[in-house]
Amino acid sequence: MAGRLLSVTLVLAAACLIISPDPGLAETHTGAYRVPVKITDSRIDLSSLMESFSLRSSLDLMGERLDLVGEEGSCRLQIGSPLLLSSGLFAVLTGPVQSIGGRIRVPVDFITKGLPALLGRSASLDEAGGSVILGREGSGSFSGVSPEDLPRYASFIQRDQYVPEERKPERPRGLRVVVLDPGHGGRTPGARGSTGTLEKELVLSVAEKLKTMLEEDLGVKVVLTRTADYFVGLKERTAIANNNRADLFLSIHANAAFRKEVQGYETYYLSFSATDLEASQLAQAENRALGVEGGRDEASLLEAILWDMAQMEFLKESGHLAVKLQDSLVKSMRGQDRGVRQAPLAVLMGARMPAALVEVGFISNPSQEIKLNRDSHQEQIARALFNAIADYNSSLIRGDVAREDL
Repeated sequence: MAGRLLSVTLVLAAACLIISPDPGLAETHTGAYRVPVKITDSRIDLSSLMESFSLRSSLDLMGERLDLVGEEGSCRLQIGSPLLLSSGLFAVLTGPVQSIGGRIRVPVDFITKGLPALLGRSASLDEAGGSVILGREGSGSFSGVSPEDLPRYASFIQRDQYVPEERKPERPRGLRVVVLDPGHGGRTPGARGSTGTLEKELVLSVAEKLKTMLEEDLGVKVVLTRTADYFVGLKERTAIANNNRADLFLSIHANAAFRKEVQGYETYYLSFSATDLEASQLAQAENRALGVEGGRDEASLLEAILWDMAQMEFLKESGHLAVKLQDSLVKSMRGQDRGVRQAPLAVLMGARMPAALVEVGFISNPSQEIKLNRDSHQEQIARALFNAIADYNSSLIRGDVAREDL
């Protein structure tokens, strides 16, 4: 990764030299430009576009997310994804952005979809003549769709669309690696009960018990995002799951409410918007605990997950997982069923596998808090979660759960 990142960075750094198109050579009386480009396999080397149009760039530390800046605006690309973002709107390119030998190549329709956002000029491609034709200043702007509209385009942006035909689909297999995320930790204690029960301590205990069950009874590898009382950053949590090539990501939390009589169980999976007011409020509270204050910061996190459409690809599986978790908890614990909901939970953003967040009870409810402090009750919660994961695993092996276009 380091070698790839260095080579990509060097290429882009060299491309950042400000080399403006020669107006005397290509400008017409209408103020348009004709700039030569080299097209290979319906793609264009991005560095050549940057040189020709004086674009600047910034690549993230993982070598995956690329920001481009022009005279009139900016846009963002993601290696391996066909999505293009500008001004909070998305466009879908005809294929994914590629990085080959340290050089980034974009589909030819980046000319018409991306350049107008950067240059403020309309742009068209004369493929036969091997050139880009730019309109006069102010003639172009970005045209895209909002994040809420992306699901209808899912069939065009699924990663599987770009897998070479000769690659045979994998046979259904069960879980091999599960990542459990005990919520909060360290400087973020989470919810606190009336007798001093801390969410961060409770959920770690439940996660440890569940880990033992999964390893001993299901034979899977289990990784905890934290193993003691310390803070784990937002990006680190899903990075741990991604780096371990996890097949499932489960974040474990305990709930709280202003009304002490509220009790029961809830399970969440990711959505671009909350299914209801309570789901929205919970997402805001959980996100704030991880240092996400909402507004522009929260929006940028949502953009990040949309780049590779990770949770869109696994949305159906995440929904299946969430339903099994909720059903098992309610049946085993005999508590109020508060349902399966969707919300823009930051802790689930970026997970490249089925992911869910479960609320294992209300610490704010005095009677439920007493139960949650009992080791036997925690064991019962862990067993309910285990049963749901084991059932989900069986569904995978049978092939009952499969990714589909949304």
